[in-house]
Amino acid sequence: MIEQARKKSAEKNPINLSTSVFAGFLTKLAKHLALIACFMIVGISRTRFATSHVAIFLTILSAALIHSIGRVQRRLLLSVHRRSQP
Repeated sequence: MIEQARKKSAEKNPINLSTSVFAGFLTKLAKHLALIACFMIVGISRTRFATSHVAIFLTILSAALIHSIGRVQRRLLLSVHRRSQP
């Protein structure tokens, strides 16, 4: 009975749950990386941390890349979901 319900819901909503969770995880990870980069900048201005400018740049660059990947996955999921609805 449970298996039949899963098949019916999969036919109506073909969104992969793991992809949806992974897209959310990537956007959260990107936000945390951006926050870490902010703390690195504040640490340099107060001369408490010995981080280089290259490290800050790479942290921000990786945060932007991870965020864009997460957003693209989320958009793809939403487009698949919209196409599957009548």
